Amino acid sequence: MFSAQRATSVVLSAAIVFGLGGCSLIEPQGTEVPLSGIAACAQGHTWKLDMAKLAEDVKANIGAQGVAAEVAIDGTQTMTWDIDGAVVIESAYTLTMTTVPAEGQLQTVTTTHTGKATGASYINENIAIPRNWDATGTIIKTVGDLNGAPLDPVPYSVLNADLNDAVGVELTCDGDALTTHPRGGGVTQAWIKG
Repeated sequence: MFSAQRATSVVLSAAIVFGLGGCSLIEPQGTEVPLSGIAACAQGHTWKLDMAKLAEDVKANIGAQGVAAEVAIDGTQTMTWDIDGAVVIESAYTLTMTTVPAEGQLQTVTTTHTGKATGASYINENIAIPRNWDATGTIIKTVGDLNGAPLDPVPYSVLNADLNDAVGVELTCDGDALTTHPRGGGVTQAWIKG
């Protein structure tokens, strides 16, 4: 009786293991599934943010707040998205917004983005699902002045379009062009492969 129960347990265990072989719980060795669709286009590359488009988006966002501003941008942001889904975003750029609130006045607001953010992002159809995001290495600093005198607080908000793991990210990818749009966000970022 004891031997029959043990044999039944072994047979059932083997049946469960073989039955789950096709499930994601147990992956047979050496059967990597090649990336396809947007994942094949987006992953395994380094992308450079289209800084001119970001400046246009920031200008439009400030304009929507009722402020006419000129926006200049200097620097870069790159996103390296490897085949396994790991993401590294390195930022080293400065946005400079200038406005003339009244005759003889010049208001300058400068926002700098420096450092590195890391995490993972897995693609399901056209949505990237960020996980384990760590942006503690990214520093965003905004300062302002009015005719050279410190301006605190800054009279308008400056768009922060940095990615994080708060929401899924809608994607398009075609050849050397990738767009990212956090769900519910006000801006679509354009990236260029390179």
